[in-house]
Formats: sequence, C-alpha cells, structure tokens
Amino acid sequence: MSTATKLTLFELMKRMLPLLLLLLSYSNLSNSQQHKKIQSIQELKDSIEILIQKEHIAGLMLGITTKDSVLFSGGFGYADINTKRRVDKKTLFRMGSVTKMFVSLGIMKLVKEGKLNLNDELKKIAPEVPFENKWEATHPLRIVNLLEHTSGFDDIKLNRMYTLDTNENKGIEMMLVHKPSLICRWKPGERQSYSNPNYAILGYIIQKVTGKPYDIYLTEHILKPLGMTQSNFNLRSHFPEKDVKEYIFTNGQTKQVPSVTLLSGPQGALWSNSDDMIKFIQLFLKNGDTLFTKNTIDEIETTHSPLSSNIKLKSTYALGNTSANIRGKYLWRGHDGLTGTCYSDCFYNRDLNLGFVISSNSNNDHAVIWNLVISYLEQDKPDILLKEIPLNLKAIKPFLGYYQFESPRNEISGFKDKLLGLTLISLKNHKLFFKPILGEAMELIQTAPNTFAFKGANTSQIIFTTNSEGKKCMINHGGYHEQTLSFLAIFYRCSILLFIMLCLSFYVLGIISVIMFFIQKTTWPDSIFRILPMIGVSLLAWAFYYLLEVEKYTYTMYELGTINHKTILIFFGTFSFGIISLINFVYSIRYVKRNRGFLRYYLLFSALSMCFITYILGENGLIGLRTWAL
Repeated sequence: MSTATKLTLFELMKRMLPLLLLLLSYSNLSNSQQHKKIQSIQELKDSIEILIQKEHIAGLMLGITTKDSVLFSGGFGYADINTKRRVDKKTLFRMGSVTKMFVSLGIMKLVKEGKLNLNDELKKIAPEVPFENKWEATHPLRIVNLLEHTSGFDDIKLNRMYTLDTNENKGIEMMLVHKPSLICRWKPGERQSYSNPNYAILGYIIQKVTGKPYDIYLTEHILKPLGMTQSNFNLRSHFPEKDVKEYIFTNGQTKQVPSVTLLSGPQGALWSNSDDMIKFIQLFLKNGDTLFTKNTIDEIETTHSPLSSNIKLKSTYALGNTSANIRGKYLWRGHDGLTGTCYSDCFYNRDLNLGFVISSNSNNDHAVIWNLVISYLEQDKPDILLKEIPLNLKAIKPFLGYYQFESPRNEISGFKDKLLGLTLISLKNHKLFFKPILGEAMELIQTAPNTFAFKGANTSQIIFTTNSEGKKCMINHGGYHEQTLSFLAIFYRCSILLFIMLCLSFYVLGIISVIMFFIQKTTWPDSIFRILPMIGVSLLAWAFYYLLEVEKYTYTMYELGTINHKTILIFFGTFSFGIISLINFVYSIRYVKRNRGFLRYYLLFSALSMCFITYILGENGLIGLRTWAL
C-alpha cells in the first residue's frame, strides 16, 4: 500500500467521522428522546441540527418567545446552498397561509373602526364580486363566512395557484382569478371547508373600503406599528440576497426549484423572518398590545358561523385563526402555511405565555421538528384535565351509526375524500367509540351536551347536532359529516372496491391475450379488444401519477395552467379511459351474444365495472380533464 493511498484513506476516514458521529447522535436522540428531557435552548438547537440533516431539510428558521422576552431567534442550514448562505434571524421565508392571520386582523381593524361588520352581506358590500349562492335569500353570504371558510366555495382550481410569469395580479384581478371557485356548494354558514378564494375576496374588500391595496394597508396598519420592517407581501421573490431559495429532496438529492409567482396574494403572499414573526406572536401574547383589545383577540379565536358555533368549540377554524396539537398537553392557536416549497407554522398559547414560528425551504414536512419544539415548550407544564361528564345514553343513541364526510375542500378530489371519509359511531360497554373506515377505534368522552373529546385530548373536538333540514350531523374539528344508512355506505364502497379489482384484472387478461395471440390460439381482432382495457387502465394510472406528483410537489402546480406534455397526458389518459370503457362495453355485449362459458360473464361484468368507474370519474370532472381550462 502506497503512502498516497494511506493518506487518501486517512482523509476519507477523517471526513466520515463527523457523519458517523452525527448518525450515532441521531440514533441516540431517536432512542432516548422519549425518556430524556431537552433541558435548554442549546440542547434544542443541537437536536434540530441533527434532525434537519436526517430529514433532508435545506434550511429552517425558528423563533420562540414569551410576551416580554425572546427565547430564541435564528436559523439552521442554508438559505442558498450554492452560495453557502446560511439561514439567520433576518432570512426571509415564504409564510404561506400565515398571511391569513394578517388579513383577518386588517378586517377586524376595519370592524373596530365601524367601517365593516362581521355580518355584513357580501352582496351589499361588494356587489361586483361574481359569486353564486342559490340560498342567498335565506342564507346570504357574509364577511364572517369568508373569514371562517364557511362560504361553501371550492378551493383554488389546479391551474390558478402559481405561475412562472413575473406579472403580478393587483386589485380586483387577484380576486377575479378565482371566479370559477366562487360558487356556494351548500348554505353559507352550515359547513366549514378551507378555501383560499375567501381571502382573495377579503383582500379586495380591504382595498374597496380603505382605497389602498390590501398589502399597503396591512403594511401601514399591522407591519409597521409592530416593527416588522423586514416583512413584505410579495407574490414572488423580490430580494434574492434576503429571500430563501427553494428546494426539494428527490432521488437522494437536494434540488433547487423555481420560486413561483402566486396568482393571488391575500391568501399566502407574506415573506417574513424569525425576528419579525416574534413581534407578531407577541401581539397575541400581549392580548392585542396597543393595536387591538383583548376582546378583539378573543373574538378572533372564537368560531361564529358554522353549526358548531353555539357550543364554541376551541378546536375549529375561527377568524383567520385555527388550533393545533389537540393530542398534546395544550392547545396552540395560530396558522400554518405552504407556498412554493416553504412550510410554515406560527402558533401561540396565551395561557402558557409562549409562542413559536417555524419555516423551512424544502418540500420535506418539518412535523418532526414541530413535535420536538412543542414537547420542549410543554415538558414542565401541568397536564390539562378535561372535565368529563357521564355519558348521556338516551341523548346519544339517535346519533349512533355511520357518518359520511360531506364538506370536501377540493371538488375535484371530493370523491376520494368522501370515499375515505366514513366513520362509525358506536357504543360498547356503555362507552362511545369513533372508528374511521381505515383506522382504529378511539374512545370518546363526553364534556358537554352532545359534545365530545377523544380520550387523552386537551380539548373537545366533536359535536353531534342537526342541520336546518333536520338531518343528523357530526362536526369533527370543523369537518361536516352527515348520518347515512350503514347498508348503503358499506355496499357502495364494497362495489367500488370490486369494480377497481375487476379493472385491475385486465392486466392478467391482457397478458394472457398477448401470449395466446403469439401462440396462435386467438385471432388479432379478439386479442386487441382484450388488450384495450389494459391499455385504458394504464393510461388512467399514468394520468393519476402526474396528478399525485403535483400533490406531492405542490410548487409544480404552475405546470397545470399551460398546455404541456404533462397536462396533455393527463387529458389523454383520462379521456382515453372513458372512450375505451365504451368500446369495451360494446365488444363485451357482442361477445356475450356469440359465445358461451365463464369468460363472457367476466368480460361483461368487467366492462360494466370500467363504465361505472368512468361514470364516477366523470361526475367529479376527471374524464377528459383539461387542467389548463379549469
């Protein structure tokens, strides 16, 4: 062995030693974290340093504060990997839907000044907003419905979130871009369903009432008074030396991706850093400080309009302010967000006098770091004991049975949400249980009339009630579920499962048909018609693969707004499946008439299954899906 080789191996071992120590540290962290408390901010920082490398997070900012003192403000990892620019307390991250908290405060300031009222009807405040509400005469759409996502609007259409174009929508255009979503799917105020277009309208209302664009108004009346001098409401990156670059981790590598332009700002345009966001959190910890009263902050945290509002659940979405961590010791309020590849969380607890902000610039969810921070902040605090009352068997018995989820966020994916959103409420040994269709049964404890919490939770989350039509409903963390017949619910899902399995069996039939053709046991016309269904299912799977990829890498939604190879394949795949379904059905009918035996029944039922799937997809707008034209 040469001296040069020895030196090379020595250098290699030297360079690998920190990595080995890192892996050992992470292993020890994972194994002992449940038993060993993190005693200091320094230990918390050390743990986060390990986790961001383990989770492949390029860069992350963190701020932790009380109402009077900053416990930590800083960053980890890189804002720009290429230039080795590290994240610090001044680095600007995309805060996403945390922006909604600022828009809500802007509206509440106008309410405080008497320029708006939460119950003002949108039709009267801004008649030029092109919304549709067939219940307007009895259930008008109000400002509070927009704030609490109870308008019934569909969420942003797939092609109306991002673009690579640097032109930015202003004024009424940032609201009108969402016109296809502005149709009430149910009575305003009845159900809660998160919809970004609500806040696009609220941003426009701020401009109409004040005469200033929403971003200018919020900067003058929220950012500047709080001393948030480095934050802004830009639809894309304007400060390359301050803003983070955005990354995804894929195929074992961290890759930089484009910083997309938002088509509408009020739902997610905020850029901020840990120093500024700490000042924002302290506004809530100080009960409004000098800008708002404690009553205003209380109102922001209070649900007003959905069916659950009479019981004042703390776990539901309120005025641009929601809850998190119902399974921890304490309930934290605030908002999370995702814009581009930046995940953000901004939460506080006024009782604990603590708040924190986290943001990362990678597509990797930082939930593991969120949990670490929460555990550290709660570790020495006493447990919350919910007051449990005896289960009222007589009152709950009419509400037993199956419940169907009926408030999907996106209409285009509503079929999937409804299919998986089936829950059984049952009694066993005088205890009430909540069992989702694909989950374990969880015990519920009663905390008030028709109000329940999961055992071990820190707040009530579930209410059983009736809607205006007398239907029995379950409100779970804001989600709306209607009681349904158990036989129909199970039969419907079993039928779909059977039909999907029959469609997948076309792969077996297709392969066998190819083999039979090559050994000359069947004719070409028969072979091609038996192979066609396999081709149809493959094209549909291909189309869905691209749609699921967009769900995984949400920044790529900009691709759905133009005609390109992906959008053409989505259209062609879904359209072809529908056409092949019809061709296959006609062929199967002809085959049944000309032949006998098991195969004819199999082909007929499989063809019917394919047609049924086509019908379901067509009902949800997924056949011939032109994402660029939504």
